[in-house]
Amino acid sequence: MIQTSAIILAAGTSSRMGRAKQLLPLGGRPILAHIIDRALGEDFTEIIAVIGHEADAIQRAITVQDVRFRWVVNKDYRSGQGASLKCGLSQMNEHHSSVMVFLADLPFLSQETVHDIYERGTLMLQETDVPFVLRPSFQGTAGHPVFFGHVNAEWFQQIDGDQGAKVMMEQFSIRKRFPVEDQGILYDIDTPEGYERAGRFYRQT
Repeated sequence: MIQTSAIILAAGTSSRMGRAKQLLPLGGRPILAHIIDRALGEDFTEIIAVIGHEADAIQRAITVQDVRFRWVVNKDYRSGQGASLKCGLSQMNEHHSSVMVFLADLPFLSQETVHDIYERGTLMLQETDVPFVLRPSFQGTAGHPVFFGHVNAEWFQQIDGDQGAKVMMEQFSIRKRFPVEDQGILYDIDTPEGYERAGRFYRQT
C-alpha cells in the first residue's frame, strides 16, 4: 500500500499581516482550518501541521478529531519556511517516501484539485522509481500544494531560511507541472488588504 504524508506549513509570523493570519476568520472559521479540511479530505496516511507563531492559540482554536492528524511545533519558526519544512519532514513516518506539502494561507484551494494532484502523484509513484516533483499550475503559474515522490527527508536538510523547497526542486530529474483550473492554488493572503479582498471573494463564491 502506498503511504503518503501531508505537511501543512503554518508556523509563520504573518509579519505583513500584523496578526496571526492562521487564525483570521474566513466564513466563520480560521483560515488554517480550511487547509486542514482539504488535507483531511484525501487519503493521506498522516497529516502534520507545523506551527510556531501563536502555536498555543492555534491549537486552542482548531480542534481536529481525525487520528491521522497531529500538530508539530517548530521552535525555530522565525528562521523561515525552510525551517518549518525541515521540521515537518523530520517528523514524517520513516516508512513514507512521498509527501504533499501545503501552505496555510491558501484557503480557496479546491478539494477537487487536492484529489487530482494526489491521484496523479500516486500514479507516478507506480510508474517510476525515480524521485520526482509534481506541482499544480494555473494559467502557466506554478502554485501549491506540491507532491514529492520517492524522497528521503534528509535531502531537504540543505534548505535555509525562507527558501522553502525551491532549492530542492531543481535537483529532481523529474519535475512536472499539472495544469488545473483552480485559482485557489495561487490565492494566498498576506496583507490586511488581501484579507479584505479574500472576505469579499469568499462571500461571492
